[in-house]
Amino acid sequence: MYLMMANARTSTQRRRPGRKAEDIRLVWKEQAPEAVFADKPLAELEASLAELQQSNEELKIKDQARSAAVKTRDDKVKSLAALLRNVVKGVQCHPAYGEDSPLYRAMGYVPFSERKTGLIRRPKAGTGGAAAIEKTVV
Repeated sequence: MYLMMANARTSTQRRRPGRKAEDIRLVWKEQAPEAVFADKPLAELEASLAELQQSNEELKIKDQARSAAVKTRDDKVKSLAALLRNVVKGVQCHPAYGEDSPLYRAMGYVPFSERKTGLIRRPKAGTGGAAAIEKTVV
């Protein structure tokens, strides 16, 4: 009786080395456990495979720890952003400073007296405007 590889249908496709090594180990152990290939016994393959599995487990643990650290950092960033919003609002409402103060500008904000509406009045297409002037100049 011959044992076939677990993923024989995908044997022509690329497989991860660990998965392929596990398939080879199973077939080797079933069909020729005492055989030595390339001066390497089955025990050496099993030891190497165990080391790979241990490394994968360590990597998984470190990946989870990194994910937890990123979440902690993101929470601290949100907390800091909320604190900064409160500080800026505090400067805006402070009677000695306010939103027209040099301190408010130094924090990177536009003082209230220097703000513009942002409204842009473009000329209508049929009235001539700047486009009509450019056509006549050319």
